[in-house]
Amino acid sequence: MNQAISPELLVEAYKNIATSTIGHVLDQGHVPYVFPLSPEQRLVGIVRTARLHTRNASQLRQVLLACQPNEVLLIDARSDLQRACWGEQRSIAAIHCGLAGVVVLGAITDRQALSRLKLPVFAHSVSCLTTRNEGESLVEMDIAIEINQFIVQSGDLLIGDADGVFVLTPELAIHYLPQFQQLEQAEKMKKDHFFKQERIDEYYF
Repeated sequence: MNQAISPELLVEAYKNIATSTIGHVLDQGHVPYVFPLSPEQRLVGIVRTARLHTRNASQLRQVLLACQPNEVLLIDARSDLQRACWGEQRSIAAIHCGLAGVVVLGAITDRQALSRLKLPVFAHSVSCLTTRNEGESLVEMDIAIEINQFIVQSGDLLIGDADGVFVLTPELAIHYLPQFQQLEQAEKMKKDHFFKQERIDEYYF
């Protein structure tokens, strides 16, 4: 695999790789207990990290304005897991800024409204208890985030689907891409061969 592959080409390549395919090979990079708002949502993009330290999350506006189009904003909100820092208005702002999606290590709110928007949103949980514009707002950007004994940094590759989330360094993503592509192709061939002999409508709705 060409070590000079661009981030854009890496993102495109991983749009055809399921997280469960990665999970057949790697433990490192798995983000536990984070799932999309709906099973149809899928997300692949370059990470931009942020960490929320306070109940006031208003500084996330500056973070959004600093993000580049097609990035995935990964917010570490584990300082208060029961309080949602992300909802409908911030999702609308993220769409306006051109983000590919948002992953919250914590809670989100406005579940019904978010499900109608085009922005993929992944999170630990949903909560009606929210952040408030009271006191100081402290949000760090482009910081290293430790998850499950590995470090996530801005510039890493995030892959998310109905089965969960993986974050890989560009080096790991490039190194394992041929193996993941081979696994995907083998799985497709196995399924195609089976349904040449069986009626597919007897197995799928």
